[in-house]
Amino acid sequence: MTRAEIAIRQSRPDQCDLRKHQEHASARLDLLETLGLDVGQQAIIRRDDGRFALYTLTDAGPEPAAATVRMGRDGRGRLGGANEDRFGGHLDSVAVDPAATVDGAKRGEKLLELLDDEGRPDGLLVLAPHGGAIEPVTDDQAEHVRGLVSHFGVSCWRCQGFRPDGGAVARWHITSTDISSASFPRLATVDGRGFRHALSFHGFTTDDATRPHVLVGGAAPDPLKRVVRAVIGAALDGTGLRVEIAGPGDPLGGDEDRNLVNRLTADGRSGIQLEQQPHARTGTLPGSTVPRWQAIAAAVADVYRVALTP
Repeated sequence: MTRAEIAIRQSRPDQCDLRKHQEHASARLDLLETLGLDVGQQAIIRRDDGRFALYTLTDAGPEPAAATVRMGRDGRGRLGGANEDRFGGHLDSVAVDPAATVDGAKRGEKLLELLDDEGRPDGLLVLAPHGGAIEPVTDDQAEHVRGLVSHFGVSCWRCQGFRPDGGAVARWHITSTDISSASFPRLATVDGRGFRHALSFHGFTTDDATRPHVLVGGAAPDPLKRVVRAVIGAALDGTGLRVEIAGPGDPLGGDEDRNLVNRLTADGRSGIQLEQQPHARTGTLPGSTVPRWQAIAAAVADVYRVALTP
C-alpha cells in the first residue's frame, strides 16, 4: 500500500455532489493515478491514526494544487473537521486489505471482506455490504441464507466494519450504488459472472412512523417481490411489523441499474434488496427464541429454494 499526503479542503461552490453525499471526496486525476486509483473507486482518507473513513472518489476537475482533496461539510465531519475549512491528511491506495483479520476489523482498523464461493456457482449471490456494526446482523442473515440453500451452489459476499467507540457507519458505509468491484478484491472475482439471482441484506433507521419495518426492493420482477413480501410477512406474523414493497422512486428501493444487487445479475434486473429497521433485526418471534433476523432470512431462503430448483 502506498499513501499520498494531501490537503483536505471544503467543497467548491460548483461541487454540489460533495455537499449532498458525505461519502464522496474529489481529487485530481493525476493524484489518483499516482496511487493506482480511478474515479468511482473507494479509498481510505486519513486525518490521523484515529480519524479515517472510506470514501468514494470523484473527479475534482481543475484544481490548482495536485494534492487537494475536497469534501462537503458532512464529509469532513467523518474526520472530525466539519467546521474546519482545511486540514492535512493522507490518501491510501488500498481501500480493503485482503490480509485483514477479524481482530483487526473489530479494533476498527480495517474493513473485513469475506467471500464463500466454492465451485463458482452462478445461481444465487447473497450480499451484505454493510455487516458487522455498520448495519448489524445483515451479514449473519446473508450467511444464514447461504447455509440453508448451499446444496444448490450459492455464493455469499459480505463486509464487516466495526469501530469500538461507535460510529462504524460513519467510518465504513458506502452506498450500494457506489461500491466499486475494483476496490474490493474478493467482490471482483464474482463480478461479471452473471448470477441468475442476487439478494442483498440491509438495515436502515428512520423517525418516520409511516415507513414499513421491512422494505422489499431491487430491480427483480414484481411477482418475485410479492412472493418475498408474503413469506416475510408470514414469518413475522404476530410481531406487528409491517412488510411492504418499495414504490417507484423510493430512495431505499434499490432498483437502480448500478445498484450492486442488480448489476451482478445476468440480466441486470434480478436483484432483491431487503431494507430492515432495527425492530426487524432485533428481538425474537412471539413465544419463541428464534431471532427475527433469522426468521426473515429463513423465509427468503425458502423462496430461493424454489427459484433455484432445476
